[in-house]
Amino acid sequence: MVVAVNGEEFGQQLRKFRERTRLTQTELSGLSMVSVRAVRNLEQGQVAVPRRDTVRLLADALRLTAQERVSFERAAGCEAGDAMFDSLTMSPTAVARPLHGREWEVDTVLRRVVSEYERITAITGFGGVGKTHLARAVAQALRSLNGVPTLWVSLRHEAAEPAALFRQHAIEPAPEAPALGMSGTRQGGRSGNLEALLTRDDGSVDQLVRLIGDRPVLLVLDGNDAGQVTRRTLWALIRECPHLRILETARTPQGAPEDYRLALRPLSVAAVAAGREETAASPAVALLVELIRDLQPEFRLDEATLAICAEVSRRLDGLPRALEAAASWFTIISAEEIVGMARDEPHLLATHPGDRTDVVSTVRDAVAAQPRPYRDLLVRLSDWQGSWTVEKVVACIGIPRAQVARAIHTFLQCGLIMKVTSGGDNLVRFTILNVIRTYLQGPPAAHVPQCGT
Repeated sequence: MVVAVNGEEFGQQLRKFRERTRLTQTELSGLSMVSVRAVRNLEQGQVAVPRRDTVRLLADALRLTAQERVSFERAAGCEAGDAMFDSLTMSPTAVARPLHGREWEVDTVLRRVVSEYERITAITGFGGVGKTHLARAVAQALRSLNGVPTLWVSLRHEAAEPAALFRQHAIEPAPEAPALGMSGTRQGGRSGNLEALLTRDDGSVDQLVRLIGDRPVLLVLDGNDAGQVTRRTLWALIRECPHLRILETARTPQGAPEDYRLALRPLSVAAVAAGREETAASPAVALLVELIRDLQPEFRLDEATLAICAEVSRRLDGLPRALEAAASWFTIISAEEIVGMARDEPHLLATHPGDRTDVVSTVRDAVAAQPRPYRDLLVRLSDWQGSWTVEKVVACIGIPRAQVARAIHTFLQCGLIMKVTSGGDNLVRFTILNVIRTYLQGPPAAHVPQCGT
């Protein structure tokens, strides 16, 4: 849809923005891939209806803010809603760091997102396991596959500074964008505007419905840990926007069980007895080595350092954010000291040395989010050595099997425990994350006698 075009106004804006950036018409032509003649004719108001692609290329080359882009495109005859929508979508050029060992997860979530039967898909798991990065990879794959744009809403407000966040998960700061219905004012970043529309109970969702309409769109709610955006709001959107798909990340499951949930597991680490090639190729070790080399190009992976990286990866549970923190520690202390920290102070090693936020707070919040009976069960499980089965929990603790199954399922969804390779008996075994175990075995935890393994 187009609106009335004022060629003279558009030409004035184009000239103003070009002169502000101190570009000649020839230089702007080179940056935007728009011919010099076209730039000259546009500035002189000689083009009745500027081509939409041309307007976008010029806006990109001129590095316009979201508010400026809206005004620029409206002057060119583009519908304001289209310009606003484009300003709020995630940039297709914001490429995420390559994933390690997540091919199955990306394919699974992408298949659910494109399915006509799934409208809400959730990725759950422990903080730092890679939910945001996986969602970013799915969004990019969807855009590459079907050209579907993404509206990204960041709902998790961490105390950590962006530099302290795991690069593999970080979202680069977004340019400012105007709030819908607010002309001429800036209301914070693009994510903040969408967050306000989704979390306010004042009819703001209607504005988002008008913005999305019948467009095919992926709406990502990153960090909906406390259900800031309710299922009522989401289903109100879904009812009015027939081609909308929603992807949610959360540390604890939200919504109804019928929503598809992928409990994201930590990266796998090779067994202690694995050979050199298998160990080096395991996703957790490969990621740690890559991160260390990013910081120390001279790093050499010999037998000794490979063994150290494998042990560090295991003791940090294969959690990507913890591995990133460990890689930074490698720049300031020796490999031998790193191993000592992994054994005695995994929480310290899993905390970036430049970060004010201790991993203990993430663990504490994850444990505190569990009902009291589940917390008590976690404390008891933290004293068990090795892996265990549901039947073992039933036999040793005396809790009915149905209650144990519900607790184990919840622990898996929240990423507090993980499945481990069976010992050849085809039994499904679990183990508690090392960072959770270490926390629960501290002074606050009430210890109980071990159950025989």
